[in-house]
Amino acid sequence: MIPVLNPVRLVMGVLFLLTACTKDPVINLPAPPVSANMITKVEKDGDTWETSYNGNGSVQNLIRKLADGSVMARYDFVYENGKLLEVNSTGKWKYFYNGNLISAVETYNNLGSLRYRTEFAYTNDKMTEKTEYYANVTIPLKPIRRTRYLYTAEGNVSVKEFYEYVNATWTKTEELHVVKYDTNPNTSEHLENFPFLPKSYYSVNNPLRENYTDSNGQPYGLVLHEYIYDVYGRPGSRKSTYSYLGFPDTHSEAKFYY
Repeated sequence: MIPVLNPVRLVMGVLFLLTACTKDPVINLPAPPVSANMITKVEKDGDTWETSYNGNGSVQNLIRKLADGSVMARYDFVYENGKLLEVNSTGKWKYFYNGNLISAVETYNNLGSLRYRTEFAYTNDKMTEKTEYYANVTIPLKPIRRTRYLYTAEGNVSVKEFYEYVNATWTKTEELHVVKYDTNPNTSEHLENFPFLPKSYYSVNNPLRENYTDSNGQPYGLVLHEYIYDVYGRPGSRKSTYSYLGFPDTHSEAKFYY
């Protein structure tokens, strides 16, 4: 469950040209509802994610709709003893744990066959490595990708290192450096990217500038995000610009509803 922000307090000083001093008045904004930081809808480039919650604040389901309002996909979340057990759609995702930390997620198709497995490694309860495997009827589990994560002292991802499994060797393909964050809470990333990853994967704040470098450390991509926040500091909208060498800039817009 995403933590709720404290009410914002605006203190206005009043200057009196009098010898006597009076206490400055304090104006309190109305407190946000209990579910203030729970996003109920994300609109992004014509598509919509709608989210419903259980009474304890956990996600009950996600419904993705196209611009014409038709349902593209629905994801239903199943819990056991407070832990996410499965996410069901046309196929399903099954969750495995080491204590309270998600150790692996397995992806099954609509026939119940295993297709992918993702394993997670942690340092001090923070996810530092994600390894992905592919499976089919002839290949039980084959490693395909690995991502390593470095974090700032604030708990934000600073570097993602990407690897591919080629000729039985992990080969670095690129790096992502998130060089600037805002100071507002990240309330949307787990819903936009589908929340099958551990919560510790997501940064505490919202990224503003992301730099991509190739396997030799040469820059080739830049992503800039601009947010507009509401009075509680929650992102209300975001404009993103994607710039990659050899390609024209592309843009994306998102709106968030609570």
